[in-house]
Amino acid sequence: MAQFFKKKGLGVIDILNAVFILFIFIFYLFSLSQNPYSVWPVAVLAFSFSLIWLAVFLRKWLKTGVPKTFWRKLGKIYLDFYPLIFMFVIFESFFMILPYFNPHDYDKELSAIDFRMFGVNPTVWIEQWVRPWLTDLLYLVYFIYYPFPLFILVYLYKKRMFTELDRSIFLLLVVNYGAYITYFFIPAMGPRYYEPLMQLQTKTLNGIFLAVPIRDFIHIFEPNKFDAFPSLHIATSLTTMYIMFKYNKKMFLIFIPLILGIFVAVIYCRFHYVVDVFAGIVWTIVAITVSGRLYDKRIKGRLRPYCKI
Repeated sequence: MAQFFKKKGLGVIDILNAVFILFIFIFYLFSLSQNPYSVWPVAVLAFSFSLIWLAVFLRKWLKTGVPKTFWRKLGKIYLDFYPLIFMFVIFESFFMILPYFNPHDYDKELSAIDFRMFGVNPTVWIEQWVRPWLTDLLYLVYFIYYPFPLFILVYLYKKRMFTELDRSIFLLLVVNYGAYITYFFIPAMGPRYYEPLMQLQTKTLNGIFLAVPIRDFIHIFEPNKFDAFPSLHIATSLTTMYIMFKYNKKMFLIFIPLILGIFVAVIYCRFHYVVDVFAGIVWTIVAITVSGRLYDKRIKGRLRPYCKI
């Protein structure tokens, strides 16, 4: 099987992305009776598939030794950033499918679990420490999560550690895609949108000058709001820390304060319930263990790293 994919020029990232598209298409089919967006989700999924095809094509084309023209350089840039581009495009399509696949949200249940565990609502309890400067700081910490994995991924790329880079991106995508699929079955918007908690959360989180623009930016670029359980801020950050520990321990030590800040920020800024955090930790352990072993035993040395020409 590996030889078949290798002859087709496919890497494990391409295969994983194609399988994920299939999952989302199946969810779309189940949502059809309620979906007002008609064929638009299919158009986005088809475009997402074309991104995979383009990566495979460019990988073959760049191997032919064509002159170093502007188009070759542009193609290489696309190939390097292709997993990020793909993940962004397909995530942006969820708002057209998820609410119609599963119209029930689980905020009530998740909030109740938090209350049973602690005897208080954590996002309300933490309000005693709300300060404008701290709000700005924790929103900034929350936002840094988005480029956070790039620190170690760029390091691996510059060191030309392409197999390690391929493995790292594979782990990160498995962690993200597994959480995305969970969103379809356990959709929740988090404490910032759950009306009973909103009435109890009496202190505004406007900060001094950072919190509001960051919150507005996130609101615009996350059209799907049902993305609380499990917390990908926790899962992706922990996966990134694992990769750093494996390949650059100095970087790992430098970013320990950031990961601790993210654990606080997701609750303080009302993006997640504590149970979302626990679920993110458990999912990270499972995903890293299973996908890491799969890569090392079945993929490494059999399929070409996605960005290696």
